This record gives sequence, structure tokens and C-alpha cells, in this order.
Amino acid sequence: MTRCSPWRAALFTLAVMIGGNALGISGMGIIQSAHAHALPGSMLIFQQQPQHTLKLTLQFPREDLLIAAPQLATLGDAKPDAPLAQTLTDQLGDYLNQHLALSKDGDALPLTLTEAHLTSTYQPQLGDYVLVITEWNMKTEKPEPDSLLLKYDAVMHEVRNHRADVYWQTPDGDTRPLAGFGFFHSAHGVRLNLQKARQAPPEQE
Repeated sequence: MTRCSPWRAALFTLAVMIGGNALGISGMGIIQSAHAHALPGSMLIFQQQPQHTLKLTLQFPREDLLIAAPQLATLGDAKPDAPLAQTLTDQLGDYLNQHLALSKDGDALPLTLTEAHLTSTYQPQLGDYVLVITEWNMKTEKPEPDSLLLKYDAVMHEVRNHRADVYWQTPDGDTRPLAGFGFFHSAHGVRLNLQKARQAPPEQE
């Protein structure tokens, strides 16, 4: 029976530790590089419509939604740039209604889902991915409400680095930023100053 000397045993243990650390560092490097470029966050665009109506366009990456809402797994099989099945549209609407709310002076403003579809897109630093795009109508008491309180966490309640950017779109197609927030602000709601967004920005000399 061959006996291993203490110094050989120590060298063997050290080699195993170094090898394990090297593998760990390599593994971390692979993971970090795979997530070096996060997918875009949610984008919410408000636009004034006739008859006391606001239109909201909401979009976010499908990949992040499937992480946050595994019950919508069938959405992963839907083909981009083609109409969604009505049952899937209804399921998506029901889910978003639980994670999207608008109010004015404490009164909830009902949202009506008018359209939903998927579209494929590409960015050089991200590659190919799919966006979920939904459109909503909301009735308001005033023709042009001056402010609203938005609560939204459809993705960020599970994907904590997900962020939302909110914009106002003018009749001529110009978009003006209203707010940007992440998970820690989503629960309390974000105040949207629509009156300020409607005002034309000062002309620069």
C-alpha cells in the first residue's frame, strides 16, 4: 500500500483549490458576459385622443415577461408580426390589468385593452428579440387631465433590474419624457405631470 507524504497531500489539496477557483472565475465570466447587455425595459407612451380619452401604448420584451409571468408560457409559441389568438389576448389583458393602474385624485380610471400583438426587433448589441405591444384606452373626466398617478410592475416585480420609461406623445409625433422608475418606486406609484408635458419646450437661442 502506497502512502502519500504530507507535503504531497498538501500540494494536491492546493491544486484542487486553485483549479476550482479558476473554474469558478471562468464560470462567472461566462455568466456575466451572457447578461452583459440586459434587454430594454418597459416603454409606456400616452397620447391624447378625442372625447376625453387617453391612449396608452405599452411595450416590453417577451423574454422578460415569460420570466415574470410563467402562466403566459403559450405566448412564447406565438409567432411575431401575426395576430394573437383572442384567448391569448384575453389572458395577457387579465394579467396586465393586475399590474397596471391609473388614477386621478384617488379615483381609479378603468383601462380598456384595444389591441395586442408581438413584433420581432433587432439591436446590434442585443441581437434578435420579440416585443409585446399592447394598446389601451382610458376615459377621463377632463378633456385634458393635468396629472395622473401610475402604478406599474408587470415585469419588474420578478425581474428586479427591469425599468419603465414613460413618455407623452404630441399630435405632431414628438415624444417627451414623463418619468422613469424601477421596482422600488413601482409599488407607491409615480406621478405623471401631463400639463407640463403638453407645454411646448422653450425655444433655444
